Amino acid sequence: MPCGSCHAAKTSETCSYPYAKPIHDVPCSPCPQTRDIHQTNVARDIGQDAGCDSLHFQQYDEPLSKDYRNYTIQASPTAGFAEFDQRFDPIIIEDGCSPAFDHGNTPSDGNATVYSQSLDATLPFDFRGSGFDWLEFDISNIHLPIDSQPSMEENVPPPASMYGVLPSSNPMPPLPALPKRQNILPWPFEQGKESQPPRFPLPRLHDVLKESTQLSSGDQQTPVDCLVQLFSQQQLPSPKQVASRNLNSGVDLMNQLIDSYFSGFQIIQPIIHAPTWTIHECPTVLLAAMVCVGSALSTGSGSSEVSDAVGEFCASMITWLGVSDSANYSNISYLAALCLHQIYSLGSGNRHLYQNADRTRGVLIGSLRGLGLLNARLNIQDESADSNRAVVDQSNPYSEWKSWITRERDNRIAWASFEYDCSLCTLTNRRGAVDLSELPARLPCSESLWEAPSAHAWAALKLRCPPKAQGAKLSSVLKAAMAGKPVDEHVSMWGRRLCGQVIGRLLWDLKQLEALSTTDYFDLPSLFKAHQHSKTSLLRGLDSLLESMEQPCSTSDLVSYNISSLLCHYSHMYAADDIMDIVLYMVRKIVSHGPEKDKSVAIARRRLSAAMKADKKRTRRLLWHSGQIIAVANEFLVSAPCEIMRLFMAYIFVVAYVKYSPSSLRSRDGVYLRLDIHSRDMEQKKAVMQWIQTGGPVQIGSADDIFTEGSAALITRDAQSIFQRLGSWGLADKFAKILQSFEDHNG
Repeated sequence: MPCGSCHAAKTSETCSYPYAKPIHDVPCSPCPQTRDIHQTNVARDIGQDAGCDSLHFQQYDEPLSKDYRNYTIQASPTAGFAEFDQRFDPIIIEDGCSPAFDHGNTPSDGNATVYSQSLDATLPFDFRGSGFDWLEFDISNIHLPIDSQPSMEENVPPPASMYGVLPSSNPMPPLPALPKRQNILPWPFEQGKESQPPRFPLPRLHDVLKESTQLSSGDQQTPVDCLVQLFSQQQLPSPKQVASRNLNSGVDLMNQLIDSYFSGFQIIQPIIHAPTWTIHECPTVLLAAMVCVGSALSTGSGSSEVSDAVGEFCASMITWLGVSDSANYSNISYLAALCLHQIYSLGSGNRHLYQNADRTRGVLIGSLRGLGLLNARLNIQDESADSNRAVVDQSNPYSEWKSWITRERDNRIAWASFEYDCSLCTLTNRRGAVDLSELPARLPCSESLWEAPSAHAWAALKLRCPPKAQGAKLSSVLKAAMAGKPVDEHVSMWGRRLCGQVIGRLLWDLKQLEALSTTDYFDLPSLFKAHQHSKTSLLRGLDSLLESMEQPCSTSDLVSYNISSLLCHYSHMYAADDIMDIVLYMVRKIVSHGPEKDKSVAIARRRLSAAMKADKKRTRRLLWHSGQIIAVANEFLVSAPCEIMRLFMAYIFVVAYVKYSPSSLRSRDGVYLRLDIHSRDMEQKKAVMQWIQTGGPVQIGSADDIFTEGSAALITRDAQSIFQRLGSWGLADKFAKILQSFEDHNG
């Protein structure tokens, strides 16, 4: 372990870390190359007021520089890279629940069933509650025509030999088995027991990272080789050390990927305080995670291979640091790195990385609970007092700015982890690890306050900002949205988006309860009916939140609006239980079995056509929601794992509608309506409502009429084009292949 935190070290061999000043003036013995490490916390006291390891504040009279890198090393010019069936109950959407709704059909008592439980348990196949995990879906043995299409081969990255690095088939070096523990009383009774914790040897971090990546042979070091050496210590080496070890190409590569992170991901999850962040003070574990995300967003040649290699050794690094010193689980920089790397793992398309992220999600959430950042609240404190309105000492605002940054950063990391948890929940159909009752009481502050370039600018803004701009209460924003009231204009756009995530999670929880109400489980039809009014209210609340975000005034605001828009329209589709469940059942059966005939697919296809025919208005409404998701992506594409999945779901439904909708839905009478443009003005909304009521010809993307022959292929080609724009996210390529396979199926 690094000097300054290894009080257990006993020998005098050379440490692999550079000298660091001992913490709390406690002398430190040099570390051996192979050390005995306590399983419990060893000698690292991380105070909450000390802040993030990446933020070492000093008193400055002048504002800090906006150059967040500030890593002055001579760059190497050659490095880097550039009439209905009675078994079906009609859906009824109350006015205001969606921009497109049925006028005059809302029952007077307001207690009508919103979405029909139309799948009868007596049918030979039940498609409900399938719980499909898209990330675990293995399609490695499927070869599709898309792999040889020219449209998918543009800008193909060069072979991995360009960087001399390949992802390792065994990225995690095996750790020694832990010694058997003594028979002692279980937790919490063993707390305070003065027994010597077991020890076990660990290899040096540099050795772990070398084994996690197949480095190039010979004396020539590639940029990724140099990155491994740069990240083999807790902090970056000094410029002199970099020059003497010829690591300039690794620094160039790191700077490019960090730039990619700040330009492409900071506006999605703004957890790094850019005005005070510097690359040479940031812990390397956080740098490695930022580089991972940056590599996934990079469009440079060879970025895919670099992304694979960096992702593997970052996973090894995070694991090593956690196992070697459990005090890291209380280090907010380490937890930020864990969150970012898990987000990267979701979108990487790498099954090993996803499984590792799934296993360590509990570590992230549990550690945040241990720090009190996720904590079940009992509202017994005096909420009338507003700590955000405390007067700032204008003569010396820097110390207060420092403390505020620490608190706000911790709050943002907790919220980012919750949003990641929601993404994993959506992608895998597994219950979220974060309980809604333990979310932070306050939403993130406005971006203008977070991005204040100096302490004096922050103090002046804070003095003039209304309370809600400094972090609105989650409960008050949710209540306003659910009541259909305007959301205060000073609530941050990210805060509104997070409220949408909370509502979306609650809708997900309700659907899980509905699945348990079926005859396969508890046979409680009353449980299904009891939730319908709540589901209507939640969807209306989502629509209200989205309406309050329709006028973004910055790129970060636009990102939050787009994510919320996809979430809202996807939630309407997700709540339509039977139709979407049947479509997804067919997709996974077709992709799993390939061209082989499957009797269950034919049964599902007939069932899907019957469900569409039984409620034409609901079916057309789902098609409109799908078209709006495509419209949002066409206007401004947000490159994030969960948004890729929602876009995929929209295209899957459109293709299913084109291929399997009954003839009664294929009317060509009337005016053509384009569904993949925003329904903003009143004339467009009226046209959409009229089409939902009566039907008519429809245009989506390159398909001028979705019911003409070849339209499904044209729509799939549009989808492939959008997925290509999603950089190196492996998940996009995976969904592109699944969609192509579904469109090619003729059964």
